[in-house]
Amino acid sequence: MDIIVEIENELKGKSLELKSLDMKKSALVTIDMINGFVYSGDLSSKRVATIVKNIEEINQMMLKCKNVFFADNHTESSLEFKSFPKHCIKNTDESRLIPELIPFLSQNENAVFIEKNSTNGFNSRNFRDWLDYNIDEIDNYIVVGCVTDICILQFALSIKAFFNEENKNKRVIVPMNCVDTFDGGTHDAHMMNLFALYNMKMCGVEVVDKIN
Repeated sequence: MDIIVEIENELKGKSLELKSLDMKKSALVTIDMINGFVYSGDLSSKRVATIVKNIEEINQMMLKCKNVFFADNHTESSLEFKSFPKHCIKNTDESRLIPELIPFLSQNENAVFIEKNSTNGFNSRNFRDWLDYNIDEIDNYIVVGCVTDICILQFALSIKAFFNEENKNKRVIVPMNCVDTFDGGTHDAHMMNLFALYNMKMCGVEVVDKIN
């Protein structure tokens, strides 16, 4: 059997009922659903735009939960621009949360907006402060957004490895219908998406079709 088909079969077929989780101990982490990755700029993607509705829905379902909204907010001299085109400069439209998600940030007193200057939000000092404050309260971390093989992958693996290091039994959950990546050149979105999801699953992240 083709390796791609094998991975697809390995990943599919499992959904999660939100009501099975203790909502008081659950948090939603929304990564980089900002204009520069969805609607405008060199790194925007039509594929990522297709998951906006699903991310709206899960935000609505978890409106009263703690929610972290990560957003690339780079300086003009960001070292990341040695690897990627210049994007999401601080205080530009690209660095702002997409309009569909702004109500969930403004209406949720438990939501925080965290700027980051690298692909991995786990390394943000503001996030680490948030994590230290909430670590004993939150047991379930649902991770959504873009892009699957870079920002989602790095964050999910980092936080899972951190919990393993600290011997803390925490769940990191990624619903496949709420993450995606981009097509471009040799970067085949379908393949990179699958490999990233499979990598996460092999490292203890719970990859599910969707959350109901």
